[in-house]
Formats: sequence, structure tokens, C-alpha cells
Amino acid sequence: MGGTDKLELSGFARAVGGKLDTNLATYEGYDSGVSFSEKSLIAVQADYGFSSTLSASVQFLLHTDQDRKSGVEWLYLTYAPVEDWQFNVGRLRTPFLKYSDVIDVGFAYPWINAPQQLYSSYMFSQYEGVSSRYRATFGDAVVDFEAYYGGYKDNLISSGIDVEVEVDELYGGVIEVNYGGFQLRTATIKGPKVETSIDEIAPLIQGLKAAGFDDISERFEINDSASAFLLGASYDTLNWYLSGEWMKVSSDIDVLANLESFYVSYGYYCESVLFHITYAASNQSINTVENTIPVGVTPALDQLYYAVEELNSYFPTDDLDTWTLGARWDVKTNVALKAEVSFLDGKEGKTSFFVVDDQRFDRNATLYQVALEWVF
Repeated sequence: MGGTDKLELSGFARAVGGKLDTNLATYEGYDSGVSFSEKSLIAVQADYGFSSTLSASVQFLLHTDQDRKSGVEWLYLTYAPVEDWQFNVGRLRTPFLKYSDVIDVGFAYPWINAPQQLYSSYMFSQYEGVSSRYRATFGDAVVDFEAYYGGYKDNLISSGIDVEVEVDELYGGVIEVNYGGFQLRTATIKGPKVETSIDEIAPLIQGLKAAGFDDISERFEINDSASAFLLGASYDTLNWYLSGEWMKVSSDIDVLANLESFYVSYGYYCESVLFHITYAASNQSINTVENTIPVGVTPALDQLYYAVEELNSYFPTDDLDTWTLGARWDVKTNVALKAEVSFLDGKEGKTSFFVVDDQRFDRNATLYQVALEWVF
């Protein structure tokens, strides 16, 4: 870190390489070839203090992943009138999961890949709006309360599907309790009206409308509310840690699935090396739209019938169990080396976070990764 009394510059970088042990599918962009372009990045952050209570922050991020935009990751003003209160306005990180604020800073957590079942593109990673945070102290316990409100507009990519998402209102809250090495966290997020556009299915929906099947086409339109609830806990000592998070995503949108995910992670410190094991799982239920279009009447109706069947099978069904074994070596106070292997056990007939290139793929694979993490 460097700068003047008012301006502080900092940053972080990660070089991540990985490969999947199959050529029948890809996972998180990885295939059977070794690639360093999926998770590698570099970022620089500037913090400028206008006074003891008012400051501005901006973060520029350059990402090698072609599915993710590089540029301004966040840009906001902070007002802290007293020590216990803080207010932010601008483009902010959505503070839902434990590592949401630092998910790009691989140095901040044990894994190379945080559990995909929770830390995937399902959640809105950032928003434009306001937040407030209050910290209360009760003896040795510290309790943080946070509330936020804003909007979101961006593209999400899940299982190879590119979805343009717009949420005019997005709000939620967080309560986090820290007592010694123990932490308890609960969070909520809600979007009363989530609107999406998917180029690949738009012509099919328009065809249903043109043929008079408005009731079916409307059920494939994503234009309703969605919410999520999180509960997390961890205990960290000088020798070991145990942590976990559980998340449930619910939606009133007909074709969007309800998703329930969790992970449990244990790590043991051996001097400057951390060995860890993590089990993560997700279960997704999707609502199939009843296909009431008659078959065998006319070729046009037959075509619409099969279009509805295609739409019913289009949306991701991400049931996945994962065991991850990893090691982290803190070479210096600001540099870490990591190695990781993840055993991915999906469900046949479901996407399970994979992009399937060959239907012979049984949704089971192993992901190997290495990483260099650096903060400066």
C-alpha cells in the first residue's frame, strides 16, 4: 500500500490455473486443457479521505474471464459521523454471504474456488444504492447490523446461459455476531420484481403469444419476486477452524427453481500451511410448465408443443455434491500459494453447474487447481 495522508492505494492479484478431467463438459469455464484464464485477475483500489468522516473509494478490476466484464467494480462514498455508524452510497458489493465483499480477493479465504453452490452467479454480486452499518458492543461480543437498498442491472451467466437481469428494487439486511473466535451471521436479500431477458428463448415465447397461448408464454416470462435467506457460523482458533453457510433461494417466478445450498469446511493450521476439507451440496427444484398444446392436430401446433418441451428443459437444474481437498501456504504476509482438488458429483439429466458438450457425460468429474494469491 502507498499514497499520501489523504490518498491510499492498494490492490490484489491472483493467478489461477486449472483443468477438468473430462472433455465431455466444462465447469466454471474449465475443460480438459490447462487454463489460467478463468479466475486470474488484478485489481487496484484508491481510497481518498476528504475529512475524518467523509471518504471515497474506487476499485478497478481486470479479469481474464471472457464471461465477466473488466472495469469499475465498485465506486462509493463513505460517511462515518461517529465510530459506530457508517453510511455508503454508490456502486457497492451486495453483503449477503460471508465472503461476498472479498470474493475477488483470493488471499482473504482458504479456497481457490469458494463453494460454487453458494458463491455462484445466482446472487447479485453488486448493486447501486445506499447502505448503513451500525456496530454495537456487549462486553466481549461485537454485533454488526447492516441494511441496504438499491437496484441491479447486469448479465448473469449460469450453466452456459446468459441472462440479462434488471431489478429496480433490491434490499436486505445482515446481522453478524463475533465473540472471540466464534462468528454467527444471518442475512436476507429480496427483489420484489426481477425482470430478465434471454435472447435464446425470446423467439419461442413470441411464437406462443402469436398463436394465442398467452397463459403458457406468461409462465415462461421471468417477471416476479425472488428472495434468499442465509445462516452461517464459524469457529476459528490458532490451530484449526470450522465454518459453514446455509442458503435458501425462493421465487414466485413460475419457471425459476427454489434452491437450497450449504457447505461445511474444516481446516487445520500447521505453521504457515493450512490443510482444509470442504463438503458442499445444492438441491434445486424447478417448476415444469404444463404443456396443454394438443399434438397431432396440425404441424404448426406440433411445432409449438415441442417448443414448450424445449423451454421446460432449458433452465438450469443445479444439483451438485462436492468434496474439496486443499492446501494453502502463506509464503509471506501478503503472498500465498494454493493447491486444490474438487470431486464433483452431479445428477444425470441435470446441469449440475456443468455446460454439457456431450450427452454421454454422467455429471461426475474432478477439477484440479493451483493458485498464487497476492495483496499489495
